[in-house]
Amino acid sequence: MATITLPAGFSPRDFTMRLVTNQRSFSSPFGGSEQVVDLLNDRWSISLTLPSSSSANAARIEAFVNAMRGMTNTCNLYHMQRKAPRGTMRGSPTCGAASMGAASVTLSSAGVGATLLAGDMIGISGLLLQVASDATANGSGVMIVTLVNRLRTAISGGAAVTWDKPTAPFRMLSTGSVNYQPGYADGVSLDFAEVIA
Repeated sequence: MATITLPAGFSPRDFTMRLVTNQRSFSSPFGGSEQVVDLLNDRWSISLTLPSSSSANAARIEAFVNAMRGMTNTCNLYHMQRKAPRGTMRGSPTCGAASMGAASVTLSSAGVGATLLAGDMIGISGLLLQVASDATANGSGVMIVTLVNRLRTAISGGAAVTWDKPTAPFRMLSTGSVNYQPGYADGVSLDFAEVIA
């Protein structure tokens, strides 16, 4: 299994990223009550469409799709509409230790008054995480961040926080192909699912 690099000019026309939750629901056949169990193994799903392009650029896309070899290889993807936080946090923040299943993390060296806003994406220890609600660093630069997706693995104290294009490995689910027309190629639709290691 290899990690395939996105080709030059990989810029989707349409982009959708959603969290796929792993849960089970149980309904009582008699009383009508139900219970839902969250199995805490969320993963990201991405659907995107690349625009029509020149034959030369389409050749790069075709090579990328074929190099993915179906689901065999992976590529590193990020939220392509929010490459950096809408909040003001920049620099080199680190994360405190957090246990598997945690719904929040504590960031240090975020910068006094730095912010992360709901929907911002951060990367920590190979996990692609989405901020659930606005957070502001205190006078010591410490910020408690609530998360949309729970931690799949424990995080060691001092782990680096990536805010600029935080990525995770994804497998290609669809078998998209390039359709050539005289002088150009049509857009290509691709679907990906986050790899759970």
